[in-house]
Amino acid sequence: MWGYLLAGFVVLWLLQIYLTMRQMKHYRMTIQNMSRRESGYLGVGVEKKKLGSGTVLILVTNEQGIVEECRIMNGVTVFAKFKKCKRFIGQHVSTLTDDQWEKSLEMATDKIKQQMTTAITV
Repeated sequence: MWGYLLAGFVVLWLLQIYLTMRQMKHYRMTIQNMSRRESGYLGVGVEKKKLGSGTVLILVTNEQGIVEECRIMNGVTVFAKFKKCKRFIGQHVSTLTDDQWEKSLEMATDKIKQQMTTAITV
């Protein structure tokens, strides 16, 4: 009895590791695809919650700070994938607000603003 329970636990643990690796591969590929632009800025925002769904938000802007592409991954499990978000496209980085993804949006826009100021001062 204990052997079956232990074997089941090991199988579930290995499955969790495999699915986590697949999700990380999907994350890396999404970042690579979105960063292939010749010009502009990329910002990633992450909101982790102890209980509930976490959020990863990726914004790509042009050199003027207008959002050209946005992807959001929101979920609790390793089955969550990035989805296109049209809500922010066409808006300037400094005007973006959202109650649902407030922390991740703030983190992504802060990174883009930081890149914009370093690009200007260099």
